[in-house]
Amino acid sequence: MLGGAGFIGVAACKELMRRGVETIAAGRKDRPYGVFTSYVTIDRFDEEQLKQMLDSVQPDVLLDLACFTPAEVEVAMRIFEGERYVFVSTGVYPHLNGRPAREEDFIPLEGDPPEMLDYLEGKRWCETVLERSHDFPWTVIRPPAVFGQADHTLRIAAYIQRVEDGGPVLVPEESYERQAGLAWVKDIGYACALACDLRKDLTRKAYNAAFDGVSVRDLIEGIARAMGKPARMHPMPFEQLPDGASPYGPDPRRSAGYVLDRARKELGFEPSALEDALAETLAWYRVARPSHPGYANRAKELALAGAA
Repeated sequence: MLGGAGFIGVAACKELMRRGVETIAAGRKDRPYGVFTSYVTIDRFDEEQLKQMLDSVQPDVLLDLACFTPAEVEVAMRIFEGERYVFVSTGVYPHLNGRPAREEDFIPLEGDPPEMLDYLEGKRWCETVLERSHDFPWTVIRPPAVFGQADHTLRIAAYIQRVEDGGPVLVPEESYERQAGLAWVKDIGYACALACDLRKDLTRKAYNAAFDGVSVRDLIEGIARAMGKPARMHPMPFEQLPDGASPYGPDPRRSAGYVLDRARKELGFEPSALEDALAETLAWYRVARPSHPGYANRAKELALAGAA
């Protein structure tokens, strides 16, 4: 498992080990603690080093959580000789302007990738390379924004902090009540484990994995109930939101979350309840007390809400 020590990687490792699967995680930094069946330290950008590791381990499945560029996918295609390559992607869909995204909405890119790619475009090009391959046995998992304990992005903390302080939470009036692209890290680890099951015919298919029907309003109200606080929301135009005020958006141009029909039928995926995800996340928050960078502008947000 490449990137096995990361946020989603640890969740996937735990779910695979719960299923009795020997799990070998790989990453750039040494990890002495016992989350994994075993762990190796490698630099995936060193193709020879990666090849030696795969030759030594000979995995049946290669779960790749740390791939962001098409060149990395091309290396994996050259040297992996197992039965399935599972690529963890993201919301690679074009602007659907409020329509929920189905897996077939992804449009492979044309031409050659540019030298510089941001995260989203990198993932789109990775999937494009996989689509262009002829007989490489890939499966793709597409999570949206993922939260849970130890969420390094701290985006979930942005909402918890604002509910905790009792003031209004600024949200985009166009989209805060529609389904959002959100998922719990344990559910994505679960989806990854399902994709690694070679008894299922998942070759050359992509699967959405997310909550079903959860909006930003639902998220804020769920946090408020769990904390015993009022759920105060202040809708305003998306384009006028200060940076970091509502880090999950949703951007009205994007899809309204995901359709999970294919994942349910073929992958066997079923999302958890939002309440369960928030209970564990809030337990982490109360101990760690993280702060999202955007919270530094809280005074400006309160002034905007008061002036409107």
